[in-house]
Amino acid sequence: MRFGLRRGYALALAATVALVAWNAWDGGAGASDSAAVVEPEPRRPAPGATPGAGLHAAPGRSVRAGMDEELAKEPLVESDVDPFKVVSFLPPPPKVAAPPPPPPKPTAPPFPYRYFGRMVGVDGKLVTYLTRNDELIPIREQDVLDNAYRIDSIGDTQIVVTYLPLEEKAIVPAQPAAQ
Repeated sequence: MRFGLRRGYALALAATVALVAWNAWDGGAGASDSAAVVEPEPRRPAPGATPGAGLHAAPGRSVRAGMDEELAKEPLVESDVDPFKVVSFLPPPPKVAAPPPPPPKPTAPPFPYRYFGRMVGVDGKLVTYLTRNDELIPIREQDVLDNAYRIDSIGDTQIVVTYLPLEEKAIVPAQPAAQ
């Protein structure tokens, strides 16, 4: 088995030497046919510069020094493409709609009762009456109507009422009592 492995190495070495010799004898033509020579792309002149201004040497200076100066003035790469731009293949995120405006602050409904008048009651005290539809309702301070309206105060010219669910006050105009 060792003899077969050595023979394989020897055969590979001989084939390699033969190929190198053939390439050298042929003048390397096979290698140059497959490899293309790449010429550098001509550089664009800097904005405002005259084309080829850096390539001509001034008296006493070499062409190489002029090329080095022009390369130092211009950026190495001029491109309209941003090489650092992030590219994503994910779909764009859904647009988030602006939150709706908050609902308007609730307000008390209009006071459903109207001032009707005043009258001296059986006990000799002044009684104030409100009306709703065709119903006559006597009221006193701190009375609660329809579990929604509390009578806070009864004055000569106005009645102050509070809408209980929202704690909003309303004023009902009243006519002064005739004396």
